[in-house]
Amino acid sequence: MDRANIAEWLLRQVVDPVRASEIVGDQLEARPTVGNLRFWISISLLLLRFSWRTLVGVAASPVMGVFLASAFLVFVNPRLENTLGLSERTVVHLQSYLIGVSVLLWAETVFSLVRLGWRNSLTCVGLIASALWSCSFAFFWQPAYAVVLTILWAGFFVFCLSSSKRRRTLAILCCSVLAAWLTAFALYAVFWDPYSVFGKWQAIAALFLVPIVESSTTMFLRRKLIAR
Repeated sequence: MDRANIAEWLLRQVVDPVRASEIVGDQLEARPTVGNLRFWISISLLLLRFSWRTLVGVAASPVMGVFLASAFLVFVNPRLENTLGLSERTVVHLQSYLIGVSVLLWAETVFSLVRLGWRNSLTCVGLIASALWSCSFAFFWQPAYAVVLTILWAGFFVFCLSSSKRRRTLAILCCSVLAAWLTAFALYAVFWDPYSVFGKWQAIAALFLVPIVESSTTMFLRRKLIAR
């Protein structure tokens, strides 16, 4: 495989195939005798130019995801255990899973906002889903709010299912969050070590690995389902 094909394949990861082919063609036509080093420096600069939003989105998504999800915790009903009649251990596990999904939803929304912009359908659907999930976690235990939240969730799904593009967008959102959740669960379940010198090192690994998995799944599915 020559350098043109390799460069085109690399650029296809950050731009559409037609644009990647045009860029490589322009590079070869403008400087046909340029050496390999200068050629790859040019390609590297182009990759950075087209992918900086992705890099910033991956870096910002876990931090902002935790912050935004935590912001809703002040509204959590402290009488959750008494309201549902659950044991304290069950309540802790339930809250942990719900908070984890909330973090992943907000992280996905932040990544989409940085990478794709606020007008993109994935950003809009993610923002609505994240807000509804966080509000549900905070208020669904209270009957007065449960009815309103149920209506809002029903309206959200009707809104998403009424359009082919929004259906694919919802599928991307669900698959990305599921992939990230399975990654985090695998780090905890497979590599759990209570006697590790670093303590809960899985949380540190998840901080780097989970956003990469979530964002990669998002961009891969978006190319396959929407941007094709």
